Order: sequence, then structure tokens, then C-alpha cells
Amino acid sequence: MTNGRAWWPYLLILAGAAVGLGAITVGLPAWAGVLIVAFSVLVGAVLRLIVPEGSESLLAVRDRRTDAVTYGILGGAMTVVALSVAVPWFMGR
Repeated sequence: MTNGRAWWPYLLILAGAAVGLGAITVGLPAWAGVLIVAFSVLVGAVLRLIVPEGSESLLAVRDRRTDAVTYGILGGAMTVVALSVAVPWFMGR
């Protein structure tokens, strides 16, 4: 039924994204929700490197290294954007 694919990394990342968006929905600042989603994407980059090649995680789109670098850059960019919004928020501006 699963064709040898590992669902748990994909579902973990999807759950992290849902938690981040849910945090924004319940009233947390947008930067906090984006940080949660960014952390989830960064975890996806690590999981893409860790999950064995034989189980072919659903996070696999391209080569293992390319996927990990792409997820890392996306998660890092989201983190930078969220923190650039958070710093003035902390400073009271």
C-alpha cells in the first residue's frame, strides 16, 4: 500500500506546518507561527539526510543532497524573515 515509502517524516513536517499556521490562527504573532513552520522545514532537511535511501521518504523530490540543501535554504530564509519582523516587535516599535 505504501510502495516502500516512509510516511512518518512527511507527516511530521506537515504536522509542524499545521501547528505553525494554527498558532497564527489562535492569535500568536505571525512571526512566531512562521518560526514554527521554518523549524519544521529545517527538520525536514535533516530528516531527508537521515532517512535511509531504501525507504524513499515522501520528502524525496530530487537527489538527497539537493533536497536537503533546498529545504535548508527555504527554512533558513523563512527564519531570517520571521526574525527580521520579530526584532522590532521585541523593541516595541
